Amino acid sequence: MRLYWSVQENVPVVSRKCAEREVRIVPTSKTSDPRPATSADLELLRRVVDEQFGSGAYNELIRNEVVLFGRAPYLDTAYEIISDGGVLGHLFFDLYEMRWYFKPLEQSIDRIGHRMEFLRGGGRRRGEVVGYTDGGPKFKLMESGLAERIGDRYIVTRIFKPRDSLLEEKSGWKDVLRVNEPCILAGESRAIRFIWRISKKGRVIVSFSGGKDSSALLEIVRRSGIDYLTYFNDTGLELPETLDFVSKIGYDLLGGAGDSFWSYVGKFGPPARDYRWCCKVIKLLPTYRTLRMLAPGVTLVGQRKFESLARMRSQSIWRNRWLPGFLTGAPINEWSALRTWLYLRLRSVEVNPLYEMGFERLGCYLCPASRLSEFIKIKERYPELWERWWAFLSEYASNNELDECWIRYGVWRWINPPNKIRRLCNSLRKPLMTASVGKNVIMMSPYDESRFLDLAPSIGKLRGNSIEGKGYSVTAERDLVFFKGDPTTVLKVGIRASKCAGCGLCEEYCDMNAIQIVEGRAVIDQARCTSCGICNDVCPLTLYMGKIVEVRRMDGEDAR
Repeated sequence: MRLYWSVQENVPVVSRKCAEREVRIVPTSKTSDPRPATSADLELLRRVVDEQFGSGAYNELIRNEVVLFGRAPYLDTAYEIISDGGVLGHLFFDLYEMRWYFKPLEQSIDRIGHRMEFLRGGGRRRGEVVGYTDGGPKFKLMESGLAERIGDRYIVTRIFKPRDSLLEEKSGWKDVLRVNEPCILAGESRAIRFIWRISKKGRVIVSFSGGKDSSALLEIVRRSGIDYLTYFNDTGLELPETLDFVSKIGYDLLGGAGDSFWSYVGKFGPPARDYRWCCKVIKLLPTYRTLRMLAPGVTLVGQRKFESLARMRSQSIWRNRWLPGFLTGAPINEWSALRTWLYLRLRSVEVNPLYEMGFERLGCYLCPASRLSEFIKIKERYPELWERWWAFLSEYASNNELDECWIRYGVWRWINPPNKIRRLCNSLRKPLMTASVGKNVIMMSPYDESRFLDLAPSIGKLRGNSIEGKGYSVTAERDLVFFKGDPTTVLKVGIRASKCAGCGLCEEYCDMNAIQIVEGRAVIDQARCTSCGICNDVCPLTLYMGKIVEVRRMDGEDAR
């Protein structure tokens, strides 16, 4: 996304049309999505800058009230610090040293460059430069850029480019609201018209999470004048302030996962960014149970496409496979974080107090999408909550031969970590199941023939130890399964048979009431089952089968 800045007023604008005269484009990253800095953000920035560059450095760097924090690409938390029409630098949490640093960029050198050590000469990016001393500063200034201390050497990490000078005009948040108000209200009107159109499709249910986006959505829906119900889902992993805030705002419908996460995490293993079984069990399942009797209808969510790269391609209206009978709409899908926050301020909407406490991302406190710096905040503020999760991770690591770095660097947040994380720690968890696949035979481990046959009606008619389905046949013989057709179908039944956690998703989504959870495991009533296979499609295990099942060919070649 692009961030526009009004030169005359020295304020950010949500659209080029908002500024009366000259506008510049601030060179932010593609995923930046800047937002107003909170008091906790500025206090962190002040502490880091003054510790790193000396007392008073923050006041030399930050000269205006209007400061934005935008996301910057990095291994952990990193922000682009934006003020006076430029990116002053990056505030980032160093995973190697487990501490915060500020990296000054071109436009801030005129303000605090005199506080930095200078290295004469130049160098190519990623090249090593002479000048290392024990205990030296994190960054040293060069004629052409910036050198960063990495390990026991200095590496050129930034070559400076020509940039516009920072603006000096004094401005404040009142000026930001004044300049942007017409655009903000126009956006509200567009969102209301969107809501009017989609509300004709059925009863409207507003999903309210307690976060800023759903708070903005709820205000817009309230102003639209339509009839609606408010729904909140308690995952069982919400922070106390969120629960108090949601109760204060109020809701009409409540979904709850109770202690489900802790009941199933031992069987599924820790959730991961590429293994989000938790979302299915503690979010989607309670929501389906609560709302299905209200179908057909419309659910409105506070989703925005600028939240992440994964959501950049998201539509504003879609059919949700997990909520049959419902149309889902995102009225603020095109909004930036800046527009959302300015709207909340303009309409004087109360927001979750966790934001002013330094929490940028709300929701489940142990979400694998979180950063290590965020987990440190949880540990400091909610030691009892964090201790329970830390104890589980420690026990899981011990039982699965994973070393301490797997926990320390948060490698549990991936099944297949990115290469940069692997450099920190190459300790990886084992697959839940391995499968050797031949031309027409599969050997799975672990494998339970009796359980396999119990679940086999989901893919075809069971006769003895054979299953006949559309376009394929399967025969189970001791530790081998012979098949004709797509082996994926067999693997789905196999992973469910060996690792079923009894979460109940298959039971809830079976229209024929052919599945029951008995003693913590799914059991199929063959007389009722129509072999539609929906139970195999909604199971959290089969959804991530490519991650948790190691598949190899019988000849030893990797089949993936």
